[in-house]
Amino acid sequence: MESNGKNPNPAQWSYEGWRRFFLVAALWNLLGSIPAIIFPEINLRLFYGLAGADYMTLFLNRGLWWAVLFFGIGYLIIALDPARQWGIIVMGIIGKTVVAVNWFYLFHIGKATWFAVFAASGDSLFTVLFVYYLLAGPRSVRFGEVE
Repeated sequence: MESNGKNPNPAQWSYEGWRRFFLVAALWNLLGSIPAIIFPEINLRLFYGLAGADYMTLFLNRGLWWAVLFFGIGYLIIALDPARQWGIIVMGIIGKTVVAVNWFYLFHIGKATWFAVFAASGDSLFTVLFVYYLLAGPRSVRFGEVE
């Protein structure tokens, strides 16, 4: 069934709807990573409540956000033709799951803020939809035809 693009039910999303979804996933990562890379001290305050950080903390946090940026670029690639990008989708599922679980854990032990929970919740939602796409999303059959 074709979707008009406004249906919240992913079971009824068209191939084009899924392409837009992966574009949104890319924007989620890009809009989160770029400020975190440019302003790491602000990011550490928002996510972990840290007022200051040593060199290694800044270095490792920036490394995390560079990885998030590259995953975002991967989601842009998926948006071009999701049916041909299963490997990147699987990597996204793994990456988003690992990051979300860690943020939830850090919040649980009092080392992360509600902002990290917000980000982890968003990543969890994207993960569920990535898995759904792999299991039930529309496929490109051959030569760009969509089923």
